[in-house]
Amino acid sequence: MNSFLHRLENIFRNSTSSDELFDAFREAINLNVNDLELYKILLGNPALSSDEIKMFSEKLAKEIPEQCINTFMWTANVFEYQKEDYNKLEDAISYYQRAFEQEPANALPLIKLLNLYNYDLETQSNKTIIDFVEQKVKTVNKKSGTFFSLADLYKRKGDYLLASKYLALGEKEAEREANSKH
Repeated sequence: MNSFLHRLENIFRNSTSSDELFDAFREAINLNVNDLELYKILLGNPALSSDEIKMFSEKLAKEIPEQCINTFMWTANVFEYQKEDYNKLEDAISYYQRAFEQEPANALPLIKLLNLYNYDLETQSNKTIIDFVEQKVKTVNKKSGTFFSLADLYKRKGDYLLASKYLALGEKEAEREANSKH
């Protein structure tokens, strides 16, 4: 099995053929290979188109549902790496949102979304990011990190009123989180 996994990793890492990648992926799925680290190599292969990345990601989410949030987080990360391309930025946003929907108590997808904010240009994506995070933060277990990230975002934008609002909320939540550990 180790030689098989090594061969798969080599194909996922080095192949530039969509057909070879698809065949290796199908073989891995058929043999119930559940190693997400291996599939991350595939999703990060630069030879894949956006549509192929999405196709593999969707199939992984169906085949290994217990890894769905991690699959979507990694897919978002792959697209985030190329966020200068507006379509890939939109894909990154979408996959972070989908990851959040898998675990609405997990703050990490929201914080990662805020990292996609473009301070140089006012875009529709910025509005999508802010609206989603501000609406969804209420379901997160540990809100302080998200509030501090929002405070930083608004400070960088020069909106000191909202920055101080989220800083105060972050401090209040951090205190509550610390007290709930005792």
